[in-house]
Amino acid sequence: MRGALSNPIIVKELRERFRSKRTFWTLALFLLIMGGIPLGFLIVNPIKADTLGQNKDLFVISAVIHYAMICFVAPALTAGAVSGERERQTLNVLLTTQLSPRTIIWSKLFTSLAFTSLLVIASMPLYSIVMLYGSVSPEQLLKLSLFFVVNILFLGSLGLFCSTLIKRTAVSTIIAYGVAFFFVVATGLIFYFLGEILIQLSPERALARDVWNLPQLQYLAGINPLLVLSAILEDGTLPAVRFDFTPWLFFSCVYLVLSMLLVSWSAYLLAPIKRRWRWSWKK
Repeated sequence: MRGALSNPIIVKELRERFRSKRTFWTLALFLLIMGGIPLGFLIVNPIKADTLGQNKDLFVISAVIHYAMICFVAPALTAGAVSGERERQTLNVLLTTQLSPRTIIWSKLFTSLAFTSLLVIASMPLYSIVMLYGSVSPEQLLKLSLFFVVNILFLGSLGLFCSTLIKRTAVSTIIAYGVAFFFVVATGLIFYFLGEILIQLSPERALARDVWNLPQLQYLAGINPLLVLSAILEDGTLPAVRFDFTPWLFFSCVYLVLSMLLVSWSAYLLAPIKRRWRWSWKK
């Protein structure tokens, strides 16, 4: 922690980001959306004694909106972290300092994720409204929080990688959202279409339901955030997959590895002098 506070990039960007009026209004708008929708739900469907401990709709709605806001905010905060320095012509100056490219990348990621984490932490008390309805265990809330943290780290790393790879901030932002769309939506569609095709090809209709439990489809479902979120919420709206492994744990391991790869690749791309790996049988 002391090393982070002595890092000039972290100190500078944290001061600039958290002292601006835009941060205040962004946080206020985020909390207004996150608190306004559950409040509207309570007005439309007031708490009744016979629904206590049974109704999970408010919990599912809050979690889905929370996740949608993370998908919208996390890539945008990092997609211009390096390309913005390049457009302001300050990146070369930054590379002449004693900070290594790896330190610069981690500093940019830390400051961007600090703000996204602030949004999530500030909105977590709103789940106390959800607890009024019951039917939500502390274990579910813990899994959901871990799920959000992993997604913030991955989407932030993805935006930072696009910002390092592409010179223009607008283009890097669009590509970051496109790749995020592939992981969030396209993998789920591939899972659904493959399952339906296998069901149509199945000669015995009685075995069609077992198609969703094939190991290959289970692994594909395990990397789709929406299916994993559905498994955490236990809402049963998406195709029921009986996982042979813990889905949120598998999802966390896969996306943490992807995040580390993206960060390492970003540091390699940012290095002014790149080490070339050559394989030769001659010594």
